Amino acid sequence: MYPVENVESLTDHKGRVLPDAYLVSPGTTAKEFAGMIHSDLGKGFLYATEARSKKRVGEDYVLKDRDVISVTSATKRG
Repeated sequence: MYPVENVESLTDHKGRVLPDAYLVSPGTTAKEFAGMIHSDLGKGFLYATEARSKKRVGEDYVLKDRDVISVTSATKRG
């Protein structure tokens, strides 16, 4: 899985394109993935966006191979 902040440019908050990759177990949900990135993202999870399709997905969305995910959370990064 590839976490990004900007789904248009596929970058993180520093402008780096696809800077990170996470190996996750089959069946991992969007909310579980958010918690892997940072515990506060998991706690405040609102929804995720699958960047390729620009589709908003909920907490129970099961991630697929090579998904590019942007997490929207009620909790701001410190």
